[in-house]
Amino acid sequence: MSKEPESIVKMYGPECLVPGTYAANCLLARKLSEQGVRFIQLYHQGWDSHGGLPNEIKGQCMDVDQASAALVTDLKQRGLLDETLVIWGGEFGRTNYCQGTLTKDNYGRDHHPRAFTVWMAGGGIKPGIVYGETDEFGYNIVKDPVHVHDFHATILNQLGLDHEKLIFKNQGRRYRLTDVAGKLVNGIIA
Repeated sequence: MSKEPESIVKMYGPECLVPGTYAANCLLARKLSEQGVRFIQLYHQGWDSHGGLPNEIKGQCMDVDQASAALVTDLKQRGLLDETLVIWGGEFGRTNYCQGTLTKDNYGRDHHPRAFTVWMAGGGIKPGIVYGETDEFGYNIVKDPVHVHDFHATILNQLGLDHEKLIFKNQGRRYRLTDVAGKLVNGIIA
């Protein structure tokens, strides 16, 4: 990491030279991708903001925004983004209403399984689009819902795999990674 040019360090931010930080892991992900590693997963913990959200979210965003943008930019500049699918998201959304104490400096948001946001880049995904829409309260999906099985089917498709052919037998039942559902989200495929 210390051999990276100053322009790369500046792009990812100074934290990219601190082992274990999200920025360092983003830079490491780019380096692994260059070496042909086929699957890389990064974690950034601490998003479970049931309280203390006003301060917590600032720190979380400072950790991930610059480094995530740098990773996508770096992959693109090196000609790797077309063959690399970057997915950024969590396992659920957050409610749009307060949870817990409601003061200017301390409130939180609960888990929200009905709607969540994921962004994707590269790997044959259309750039610069928004797919899906919630109601004016950010609570219910009103346009282009994507079930998790559809999401998984689309990811597998972009990786060159037909989710309907990935079947395995367990305890006498046939299973697949997208269960008995899943259809491609063609609206996001370039």
